[in-house]
Amino acid sequence: MLPRTSVEQREIEKSAGYFKLISRWDLLRLYICAGGSFGIFSSVFNYLPFRLSAPPFEFSTEMTTLLYCAYIVGIFIGPIAGKISDRFGSRTALMAGVIILGCSLALISLPSIPAVVLGLLGTCAGFFTIHAAAIGSLNHKLTRDQGRANALYVLSYYLGGWLGITCSGIAFEQGGWITVVYFWAILLLIPISTGISERNSFENLHHTNNT
Repeated sequence: MLPRTSVEQREIEKSAGYFKLISRWDLLRLYICAGGSFGIFSSVFNYLPFRLSAPPFEFSTEMTTLLYCAYIVGIFIGPIAGKISDRFGSRTALMAGVIILGCSLALISLPSIPAVVLGLLGTCAGFFTIHAAAIGSLNHKLTRDQGRANALYVLSYYLGGWLGITCSGIAFEQGGWITVVYFWAILLLIPISTGISERNSFENLHHTNNT
């Protein structure tokens, strides 16, 4: 008894499919970026206790647990990253997050408690900056279908976290902590390449508009 859907409306609904969203490279690279960055972040918090419980740290469970308070940084970084994206662009915020995350991973690798604490804080700051910039850029690219696009983002986000933790576990079993750090460095190439691609796309679009 409901009115039939018009041909135009059916075309709009058809164009909003998941496959069409995934087939767009400008969106797909943001999905991959979400998975790669969360793969690093989740792995750090899952495997850092193994490093801290071993020499030269030999932290107790209580001391290791206290370090997880660094996660609170995410409460403040999200709004700050949003303001940076609004003022300087999401591509700038994304690259800033990548730099912070990379430097933080280097700090965590040092045999120094202050360096590890600072590195853990920086890991939270860098990751949440990347996340805020990526999700902001994703929604900025769309005039509709944000619901499905964000659903794909969340799927990529948690799938990347699962893969990151799983592969980090394999790396830890095969070569210990240093192998895990090398694996994170490889994963870091994902948000780096995304940031570069976002910047190049913006410059090409800006050049085209000026022309």
